[in-house]
Amino acid sequence: MKEYNFGNKKFDAAICLNGELPEQEVSDDLSGVPLIAADGAYNRLFSLGIHPQAIVGDMDSVTEKHNTEQTEFIEIADQNTNDFEKCMHYVAELGYKNILIIGFTGGLLEHTVNNISIIMKFADEFNITVYHQHRYCYYITNNITLKLEKKELVSLIPYPSAKLKTSGLNWELNNEELAMGKREGARNIAVSETVTIELNSGSYLLFIDSRLPYCPD
Repeated sequence: MKEYNFGNKKFDAAICLNGELPEQEVSDDLSGVPLIAADGAYNRLFSLGIHPQAIVGDMDSVTEKHNTEQTEFIEIADQNTNDFEKCMHYVAELGYKNILIIGFTGGLLEHTVNNISIIMKFADEFNITVYHQHRYCYYITNNITLKLEKKELVSLIPYPSAKLKTSGLNWELNNEELAMGKREGARNIAVSETVTIELNSGSYLLFIDSRLPYCPD
């Protein structure tokens, strides 16, 4: 069973996509964590005085390359992968494993939905955490134990279906199936500091409170 504990382990890298950028304090929390950005996010990051370690993509959204001494521009023309995938391949080359994703949502809805597909594609190779509005999101394919705060909001969204048994939640599941279009598990509440979720089949998206700048270890 995989444990989700939050000690002193920080993310290996953060990837910024071309979606809704988080609040300024997130950048402060992630000081010292390498920032990799999709090219669509570059102009806005530059306007905020944020200089990523690298910009990755086909560069179709970069109007001007500033501060090339601070930021490396990695141009990948391959049109069979989107900029998110290009960023993931780049961090793989650098040996990074624990990856935080920001700017995940916003813009066209299909971009957000497609981003979920990209996470599923790389889930076996990386430990991927999505940050949005003080919450973490994970794509889960195994049994897990969570160390949480009592009364913390916990959402289990089947993707597309999951048969689950839980312990430590207000509304427990006893080998019950959640499925998109039928039954979801949003807005449950932790009643214990230790929550276990057994996954008997399928997969789901887990949402809990963020622990910036820390990742699960």
